[in-house]
Amino acid sequence: MPPLALCNSPLCGKYCLLHRRGGSGWTAYRLRIHCGSARWRSGRSIAVIRSLGRAENAMQLEQARIDVLANNLANANSVGFKQVLMRTIQPQAPVAENGRIRVPAGGNLNAPMLRQAVDTRPGPMQSTGRDTDIAIMSRGFFVVKTPDGDRYTRAGSFAVDDQKRLIVPGGGLVLGDSGPIDLGEGNFALSSDGSITVDGQAAGRLRIVDFPDATALQRQGANLFSAENMEPVTVPPAEIAVAQGHVEGSNVSPVETLIAMIQAQRAFEVQSKVLTTEDQMLDKSVNTMSRVGRG
Repeated sequence: MPPLALCNSPLCGKYCLLHRRGGSGWTAYRLRIHCGSARWRSGRSIAVIRSLGRAENAMQLEQARIDVLANNLANANSVGFKQVLMRTIQPQAPVAENGRIRVPAGGNLNAPMLRQAVDTRPGPMQSTGRDTDIAIMSRGFFVVKTPDGDRYTRAGSFAVDDQKRLIVPGGGLVLGDSGPIDLGEGNFALSSDGSITVDGQAAGRLRIVDFPDATALQRQGANLFSAENMEPVTVPPAEIAVAQGHVEGSNVSPVETLIAMIQAQRAFEVQSKVLTTEDQMLDKSVNTMSRVGRG
């Protein structure tokens, strides 16, 4: 018999799903242990196991969707928050390369995956009257220096530290074209192109950057993003539009998000019922075969 490879199916311990490679490709079997011997069973038992796996994968997908939607909804009033959008990616067929089977990205040949992306659409402008609040009305992100490297945000609710530098609430330094922005003791003013003046004297310019694909930014908490495998591109001053005394609100629609959560919860419940039904059928099949084996 050809070598067997145990799969990583997280189903119950009454059975295990195996794959055997034959002349027509890979075939799934259920290996049942009875009276010290291993017997191959296929047909209905395999169909039930596959249905269990599909239902379980669907439940995991819907739970992940619910978690993301719940986080979006919780940040509906957070300054500069960008909601996460989700898209279901259908499984791809394995590809033969040099006599070997290459599994598509994700490692699962059968289960759909949930792909997440940052929704970069702007949120509504909100007037605050605070000099250190800044809203970006064009494309781009503020650059924040942190101990873990540069981070990027649209949340412009800034403050001033004890050294009179512009910072985000967590303490990261907001960067200008020449480094941290020192506001000194004077009156701070900001032009629409990001130019900064203190008591009428030029004090630098906000650094605003953008990315080839901003939807691929990784959320790092505190409304900050990191850019993996992407280099930021400085937005030219002529293309910058900022407003002092304003912040950008969250781009989450509470009503739409709540509706999506209800739909995902219902889908989860449907798959849960399928899983319960198929599990009962499998128990019945196992018990029947066990009685036949003893007979």
